Amino acid sequence: MAANPSLEVTLSNVIKDCLIANNRSQLPENIFARLNQSRVDFALIILQRLSEAKCNKPEFLGLLSAIWETIRNLESSFEAMLLSGDADYYRSLLKMLFLALRAHASREQDLKKASGGANPTSPSQTQKIPSSSSTIRIVLDVLRQVVAQGFRDLVAAIHERPTESVADDIGLVTAILQACLHVPGIEFSYMEILQSMATFDVARVATTLFSWSDKFAVDGDPIYGELSTLFLLELSSIPEVAEQLAVEGTLGHISNASITSYIRRANVSSLSEGLGPQRCYSIWVRGILPLLLNILDAVGASIAAEVAIFLIQFPKLLQQSVEAIDVPHSRLGAAMPPPRITYLMVSEVHSLALLMYILSNFRISLAGIIDVPEVKWDNTSVLESVEHWLTERTVLRERILPLSLRELEMAKQKPLSAGTGCENRLEEKVVQELLGVRDVLTGEEEPV
Repeated sequence: MAANPSLEVTLSNVIKDCLIANNRSQLPENIFARLNQSRVDFALIILQRLSEAKCNKPEFLGLLSAIWETIRNLESSFEAMLLSGDADYYRSLLKMLFLALRAHASREQDLKKASGGANPTSPSQTQKIPSSSSTIRIVLDVLRQVVAQGFRDLVAAIHERPTESVADDIGLVTAILQACLHVPGIEFSYMEILQSMATFDVARVATTLFSWSDKFAVDGDPIYGELSTLFLLELSSIPEVAEQLAVEGTLGHISNASITSYIRRANVSSLSEGLGPQRCYSIWVRGILPLLLNILDAVGASIAAEVAIFLIQFPKLLQQSVEAIDVPHSRLGAAMPPPRITYLMVSEVHSLALLMYILSNFRISLAGIIDVPEVKWDNTSVLESVEHWLTERTVLRERILPLSLRELEMAKQKPLSAGTGCENRLEEKVVQELLGVRDVLTGEEEPV
């Protein structure tokens, strides 16, 4: 959809009119329910097109208020909607809510691009331009009613009706949480967010879901294990929540969960056969390792020993991460089969490099005060492998294996930066991770 200011305003008004019509149509007859669904689906399609066109018109940004008003007028919850059969209508509204929130969240990125991405030179330049107080109020209400209460309702539904999958719904709530936390100015309301999450005890609920995820596996896929850790990961981006997770012993709960025993096994990798081992590896790379980094960043020295002890419990994964990007060598004259490298593999190595760097610094600075155990991880071998792949870019390109539809699409897309020497977006992301590993291990760039 080409950018057309007048058309964007018109379409934004069409979306608003659809929502207004649905708010006025409160009759229970099936024909009105179907009409409401048709209108909201139509509005969602238009909203998606405007989002793809990166519309930033006031009329488009103002849709957040109209969408939230429509959701509030339902005076219902995820649990009630699932039981009443109106879940599809509620999901469509939440998808619209996510898109509207993401549009507000992208304001900060647009401002950075407008400034040419230059580093700030004065304190005033480091300040974000906050959203309006009314927008922040909506975001806080969404975090309380849709995210906190909604997540708790969905987990309760899993326990009550384990045969019905609500995985997509939890993914949607997590995406809404992520969008909310990227709205400029929301960082000034972290304490209120912490109180909302504590009211519905969502951290404990998410940890409990993780503990039970192997029992609620969908066709052998412990998908709720990943969804629960990703939800915890988003929460932990709030320093106050990350501190609370540490105080409540979240790492201990994760370590003692039955699904964690599967994660510790040798057959867990991105190239494993079977959904179970693949999902366990994804939980480790996409959920657990970034969660450890967030908790370390928020809590600091007092949690370093616990993080180190936690990592020591995964010796097979730690060794496997070193071998996964190892340079192929010949043995007794026979060439080893060429390795396949995935984005998850290099992402895992990057996270581990950051963790080892931070823990090593704490081990030195806390010597004689707190014993931070050494985690066995061959960073010398990792650095040699990384430098090899960065030098042999043509060989690296041939080894990269897309694992998902999204990565397949990225392999067809042009890189964002023309000067990287990469031929597609997926290769560019792999190279960025490898460069990050090299910078951490050589000390050229201190981890954030």
